[in-house]
Amino acid sequence: MKTIFGLTIKSATRDLFLLLWSLIIPIGGSIALGFFIKSPEYPQRIVISMMAASVLFYTFITTAYTIMGQRKRGVYSLLRVTPMQLWKYVFSVSSAWTLIAAFCGILVIIVCVPIFKLAISISSIAAIIPVILIAAVGFVFFSFFISSLVRTESHMSMITNLIAMPMLFCSDAFYSLDNAPAFLQMISRFNPFQWFINGLRNALSLDVNGYLISIGLLLVLLIVALLLALRTFRYTDK
Repeated sequence: MKTIFGLTIKSATRDLFLLLWSLIIPIGGSIALGFFIKSPEYPQRIVISMMAASVLFYTFITTAYTIMGQRKRGVYSLLRVTPMQLWKYVFSVSSAWTLIAAFCGILVIIVCVPIFKLAISISSIAAIIPVILIAAVGFVFFSFFISSLVRTESHMSMITNLIAMPMLFCSDAFYSLDNAPAFLQMISRFNPFQWFINGLRNALSLDVNGYLISIGLLLVLLIVALLLALRTFRYTDK
């Protein structure tokens, strides 16, 4: 398991999608929008939102393609003739992907905090980490589920975008939904990405009640995604 974990980490460091979607775009977007929108509160809002987007892009979109690629190459079929059990392999790669996502998310904060002179305490950073880890695991399991539904890269691109983009834009990550239509506000309440955003904000403000509610909702996401992944997992495309 340690070998699989290490190889997954090593492989991810050479992934251009990781560099672009989980680091360059979130950091660049945070800096650009933070300076462009003249509001004292917006830099912190956009940094948190871009950090969440960084985690989502990697754990959901990038890993979905990786899982599909491994299935096409016969990695999961080979596990049937090796001593390693499937759950150990999945646990190893999922742990590695979660750690990478958490690192990318924290790096977005580390880069942007001194640029915008944000006041974020050590306690808030410590509270943020569990939120990122739980959300990341949930999105990784959800990517296993999605990768089992498609067989081609074009279908994968369509499905991941159809899911990820509404999650992003049906949340108040980048703008307030206070004056949005009632149906959009209702959608946001059931939006897992909104739960993630709320958890990060509650961690920053050290709102214990809101934090625990967000953690609970993200655990629901994790459990549901895990059950869907187990129910639909395929060793091959056949």
